[in-house]
Amino acid sequence: MYSIVRSVFTQFPANMYSFHFFTIILSALFSLMLVSGCVSDKVNNQGPIQAYQEYLIEKGPQERTGIDGLEPIIPIPDSDFPALSEIKDGNGKTTINLTLENAVARALANSPEFTSVSFDPAIAKDSIDIASSEFDITAFGEVNYDKNDSLSTDISQNTKTHSSSWEAGIRQKGITGAEWSLAYALTRSFDDSINRRYDTSYEPIMTFELRQPLLRDAWMDINLAGINISKLNYKISLTGFRQKAEDISTQVISLYWRLLQARRDIEIQQAMLGMTIETLKKVENRKKIDATMGDIKQAETSVKSSEAALIETEKKLSDVQDQLKRLLADNQMNLVDNYDLVPISSLDTKLIDVDQTELLKVALKNNPRVNQAKLKIEVAEINVKVAKKQRMPRLDIFGSTEVTALSNSQGQAQDILSDRDYVNYSVGLTLEYPLGNREKKTEFRQRKLRHSKALSDFQNISDQVATQVKESMRRVQTSYKEIKVWKDGVDAAKIHLKSLDDVLRVRKKLTPEYLLTKIQAQDSLVNAQRKEIKAIVDYNIALTRLAQTTGTVLDIRSVKTALPFITSLDKPRLVITDDGDEIDKRISRELNKSSQ
Repeated sequence: MYSIVRSVFTQFPANMYSFHFFTIILSALFSLMLVSGCVSDKVNNQGPIQAYQEYLIEKGPQERTGIDGLEPIIPIPDSDFPALSEIKDGNGKTTINLTLENAVARALANSPEFTSVSFDPAIAKDSIDIASSEFDITAFGEVNYDKNDSLSTDISQNTKTHSSSWEAGIRQKGITGAEWSLAYALTRSFDDSINRRYDTSYEPIMTFELRQPLLRDAWMDINLAGINISKLNYKISLTGFRQKAEDISTQVISLYWRLLQARRDIEIQQAMLGMTIETLKKVENRKKIDATMGDIKQAETSVKSSEAALIETEKKLSDVQDQLKRLLADNQMNLVDNYDLVPISSLDTKLIDVDQTELLKVALKNNPRVNQAKLKIEVAEINVKVAKKQRMPRLDIFGSTEVTALSNSQGQAQDILSDRDYVNYSVGLTLEYPLGNREKKTEFRQRKLRHSKALSDFQNISDQVATQVKESMRRVQTSYKEIKVWKDGVDAAKIHLKSLDDVLRVRKKLTPEYLLTKIQAQDSLVNAQRKEIKAIVDYNIALTRLAQTTGTVLDIRSVKTALPFITSLDKPRLVITDDGDEIDKRISRELNKSSQ
């Protein structure tokens, strides 16, 4: 077929100059179509976050097993995560010491809530292939057999014919909108009519056709719009994946610190309960001296209050621990086995001081929601450009050339075809324009409205993010101030309690009033201690939520070091920033310092 195609477009006789010129044009267009049909479905590498997403896709859903119908909630051991050391006390209670890095790593690799989102970018990426397939070369073919026996009163009209034919070729749509096809067909016919030259004839035909739109559906910006939109949708989906990674990391970090707070609250509350019980015993011992029944019952009320507070704190501890286990989805720390998780990472109490304007710039650059809104504006802009051009009339230029032959020998027919003795060609223009053109005009108006909506959504999201940044900054500053306030409150409560002991040493008189006053002082100390640890935890969570709002959670040290199998620490930061943006670098350094 190649030799025939070549012969069609080259070495024409001099007396066919005009046709020779026409076939040169067709040859050039045909070559252009072959090249323009090579459409790339590749997207620019999106950095470590893309590698991380592809890691989860390759890993697939977590494998789980179990007994007694518990298979869906018991993960099997994962070789990527060596088992953590377990400590068992005399009562058979198992404790696991857990660092923040280990918690984040297990959640980001195992959490079903996160893994399910990791498939969205892969699905969106396949849409690029689907859009690119429009420009694939298509092979086609057809086989026919016809038989006809007819009678007539005119003996010369009595005929018996039968024919068989086959056709094969290729066609393709190019990125300019042009559609071309190249086909070869061969027909073998038998006809016993008396006026036929050959009873048996062979008729090969080589045909090349080309149609190029000039207005509607024309040129690359229109025909590549679907691919470009699919690539943008992939980036939008990948940005959503990154947002989910930041959300999960923030949840894990917050629950980790809440777990630490709950454990510290239990320790404080247990100490309070012990002190209150001891004081109650002292009040009861003075029952025969000067303690009234009211004094005793008041002390008992304090004990019961401490017991109730301890029960509620233990319940909060179990709730937070189960929430954290759900996100970790780890075989060793599952929702069935009874393990106590003990956070061993240290809380941060250093003040981070960052300029509000600079933080807003970082948030508007890195926040996933803002980036998704920007990408949606790009999609809307492409749609507007396409709709604008599609309002134009349809004006197409078309051309075709055909080489034919006829002989009673197949070999001779092929030789005639190769010699190009019988060549046909045509060229022309077609015009089509719907009167009124309401469909395309309305579609253009809709696309413009959607573009305006995308701009408004971007502005709305930007305002929301800016508000969240300012609120997060105030929460950080407020929590830090509360740390100082409650630290002073703890010191004051300790001094008050010590002063009561000093009074007892001086007066050497233990009265019910003194004991009840001491219970109140002890309760004040416990409340101040719990408020202090809460303020410290709130401060650390506020720092994380500030990073979440600015889109820099994945740049926190505990998160970066949590992905040893996906991205090493010597690779670029997960947060994508311009190398020349010193503001972003300084903010990132400050946020990193806050977690170290």
